[in-house]
Amino acid sequence: MASKGNTRHIRRLASTRYMKIGRKTSKYVAKPMAGRHEGNSSIALVTVLKEKIMKSTTREIKYLLNNGAVEVNGKIVRIERYPVGFGDMIHLKPSKETYKVTSGKNGTFAIEKEEKAGRQFFRVIGKHTVKGGKTAVRIHDGRVFNYKDNKIKVNDSVVLGKDGIDKIIVMEKGKECYVMKGTHATEKGEIVDINKGTALRDATVKIRGSSGEFETLLRNVMVVGE
Repeated sequence: MASKGNTRHIRRLASTRYMKIGRKTSKYVAKPMAGRHEGNSSIALVTVLKEKIMKSTTREIKYLLNNGAVEVNGKIVRIERYPVGFGDMIHLKPSKETYKVTSGKNGTFAIEKEEKAGRQFFRVIGKHTVKGGKTAVRIHDGRVFNYKDNKIKVNDSVVLGKDGIDKIIVMEKGKECYVMKGTHATEKGEIVDINKGTALRDATVKIRGSSGEFETLLRNVMVVGE
């Protein structure tokens, strides 16, 4: 039987809701590579440039990528199907413009122009102990960093520096947070309470925002400030 898992494209009608692209403009759309972000919350770089930022042709986008004119999180990317998702910063060298991937309604893909450089927050989604007693920390965009101690926890946020993790922001009551996914996506507020959940019920967070208090799943929330 023929392989069904390594296709470079998917039908637009079958694309994930996260992509938020036109379903009938053409038959196919580039399929994001595996890795970094989860498959249902990522979009191929060539699609972002072609349909979200530049409104250009695939040929022109390939030319820019092949000439190292596009950076993602400070690194040159030449791969068309490179997966892009929440929190990524895309920089275009020719125009010197920078764009940040954020959340839209219900956590769908959204992108906005970044006028000035700001801190990037990354949610910790996993950790394990490695050789030498150090802690390996995995953040939401798929990268893994070694950290000096075991104090950092899953659901905390980190700010990255030149040499790795520069600062930890603990997920706890009273902290400022941002909702990345779900019906309350894009809302900001203060954490009122955290329900750790059980084997049958997912952990949740109660948040006080501008429109009042609401509750959402813990995995949908990123802590971003004191």
